[in-house]
Amino acid sequence: MVSTLFSKALFCDMFLKAYAEKTMSSTEAQPDVLENITRHASQLKQLVPKHAAIGIGEYPIKIISRGSLIEKTNDALPLFIDKSSKNILKWCKSSPSIGEQNALGLDSDVDAHFWFQVLHHITEKGEFTAGMKNRPIDKLNDALILSSVWDGPGSALLPLVITHLRMLNISTLALVLLPSKAQSSDASFNAFSAMRSLGSKDLAPVVLIDRDYLEKYDGVDRKGAPINGNDLTNYVLEMLLAKEAVVQEVAELSRAFDVKFYTMLSATGVSFQLYGSLKNMLSTALFRPLLKFDLASASVLYALIRVPLQLKDKLSKGKVELEVAAWFKERANFRSVYLSEPVYVDEPGDRIDLVMLVGGFGITELMASLEKKSKSLANDAIVRGLLSKEEWQAVSASSDEYYRTILSK
Repeated sequence: MVSTLFSKALFCDMFLKAYAEKTMSSTEAQPDVLENITRHASQLKQLVPKHAAIGIGEYPIKIISRGSLIEKTNDALPLFIDKSSKNILKWCKSSPSIGEQNALGLDSDVDAHFWFQVLHHITEKGEFTAGMKNRPIDKLNDALILSSVWDGPGSALLPLVITHLRMLNISTLALVLLPSKAQSSDASFNAFSAMRSLGSKDLAPVVLIDRDYLEKYDGVDRKGAPINGNDLTNYVLEMLLAKEAVVQEVAELSRAFDVKFYTMLSATGVSFQLYGSLKNMLSTALFRPLLKFDLASASVLYALIRVPLQLKDKLSKGKVELEVAAWFKERANFRSVYLSEPVYVDEPGDRIDLVMLVGGFGITELMASLEKKSKSLANDAIVRGLLSKEEWQAVSASSDEYYRTILSK
């Protein structure tokens, strides 16, 4: 589907350019005809995607495919990754734009319960890495990823995909779904290995989202309709993808202040008239956190706001930036606040969407909890010869060199 889209766009663009040149040389050329041709050619160029919207793992893929995110983002290339391409296409059957080029699976009868089983398979069989390299992603500007890390495919493939994108100089931002407390120690083992790998300074910034907190989320959209549970992720992804430079801006903030992990605070569909001020709106975000973390220890904040055009004077970029910075200074170990250029939408009403990525807090307690639950599993896998000490040490070393080695095979 994607390759066909590229070729059609290229052919039509070349044809229209040639026709336009011929028409322009004619003394009978009409200005409105030339204008229409030029405009149509410009629209065709937009068919070539600039961004990637990547889902890794069954849970994230089902979330994204259930919403209208893919249909709303014309310049985002959807790519879904899990054990089976057939299963991916089955989960996405309600999205007519999703085809075989958008689904990438291991496509082999392999036990993929644990991260090391997936990586062993990829190391022995080159089909998956070959399939990833054959996807038309090398010309993308950036990629936004939603991935689980409690399952084998998510925990193993997320660091691998990020490493591959980094090797192509594609900026990446990953929204990582952590396991529920109700899930087994297997989920913690997978999540711990992924988190250790994602902690590498060479990999992308990561937004941590606790599954329990996400599924309890209760809010509204700009029309006042309910947003419950993991529907929030579709809403936020659509907002992030609609903004041109979000991924690069977060990456620059991360590099400047050496921050790897973030979490998300959001206030969606809040009425300016009802809340009276942006400060009150900011405070409501604290009632719906997506991770247990110490806000007082956080040091950086990235904010994105979507505002009705009629409120542009009241909520200009300068005013919003000052209010967000003042609010954050009162509550955190302030180092920096970055407000992306506000998105002003021409629509009725006074409802505002605000998403804040808060970073710089410690994750020692989180990692200790995951390690405690997974330590016996790791030791047992090593004793049984399923996992080598070298592999475990490579993952624990928080370096992408391990994944680069796999990709080079």
